[in-house]
Amino acid sequence: MADVTLDAGAANCGRLIGFVVDALAQLAPGQTLGVMTYDPSSQVDLAAWCRMTGHQLRSITPVADHVELVIEKTQKVKEASHGTRDDPQHARQG
Repeated sequence: MADVTLDAGAANCGRLIGFVVDALAQLAPGQTLGVMTYDPSSQVDLAAWCRMTGHQLRSITPVADHVELVIEKTQKVKEASHGTRDDPQHARQG
């Protein structure tokens, strides 16, 4: 069972990640966030986001009409923005 639960409804991709980021900001490292979502592709989005940021995806549970995921907030999270816009390797030339 998660420490806090977020019902993300049908939010997907960017909106879903934003909701998760805001919810995790309220937690201490080691605490868990349960995410309930009705978008089946969200499990792929959140798994990738966890790999990029360093948070731990603890479980994915399909339920009749939704998916429940549990994410653990980790101590050593990559705090920098993600994406090529903030990546010096992809900086604009000129």
